[in-house]
Amino acid sequence: DSTTGAGANFTKTYTTAGSRKVTVTVTDFNQIQMTAEITVNVVTPSTPVSALVTTITSPSNNSSFRVGQSINFSSKATGGSPSYGFLWNFGDSTTGAGANFTKTYTTAGVKTVTLTTTDLSDTQATASIAVTISEDTNGDGEGNTNDPLTISNIRVTDVTYNSAIVRWTTNKAASSRVIYDKVSHASITGQSAPNFGYTNSTGTTDVETKVLEHAVTVTELFPSTTYYFRVLSQ
Repeated sequence: DSTTGAGANFTKTYTTAGSRKVTVTVTDFNQIQMTAEITVNVVTPSTPVSALVTTITSPSNNSSFRVGQSINFSSKATGGSPSYGFLWNFGDSTTGAGANFTKTYTTAGVKTVTLTTTDLSDTQATASIAVTISEDTNGDGEGNTNDPLTISNIRVTDVTYNSAIVRWTTNKAASSRVIYDKVSHASITGQSAPNFGYTNSTGTTDVETKVLEHAVTVTELFPSTTYYFRVLSQ
């Protein structure tokens, strides 16, 4: 391929495919030469196919909802051979198709939701979560009026060198805000609103359209730094 090398041993990488005749010429102290040849076939490597992986991205596992409440299920798939087909089994003898699906339960109980994803080569991958459905005694789809607002399933996702997304779940539709600091605050008792002693705060989101599944992006963080935070909903 118009390149050469010297020495009894040599490592070579070809950049194009094809048949190559490799010749070695050996010259001794008296300038006597001898040659030898071989042929090597260089082929284009096939791109390895990664394993098919499917994930239920929303709602989070062990989330709680009410009978009659609309629940937005969403998912993503990676690897395998795109494109993908998505089939949901909602644990109450009903099914749905598509990467995203809105579902309303009519009966209370713990439901196991299973997503089966099939790629172009008919390879399948599954993911499951559990959701708890409670009776909606006042019929508003958001929990009973007298139920206290509770926060659960706090987690951090999508971490980059200077940002992260803080997610959590509430039993009733509420607003979303994150307060955070570089130092720990073991208690906020006696601290004043709105930040309760924390140095930083995100803006309050979902004020007009309150939500059950909260996701607040915290930006302008310093790399390799520990942050302490609390989530606020009302």
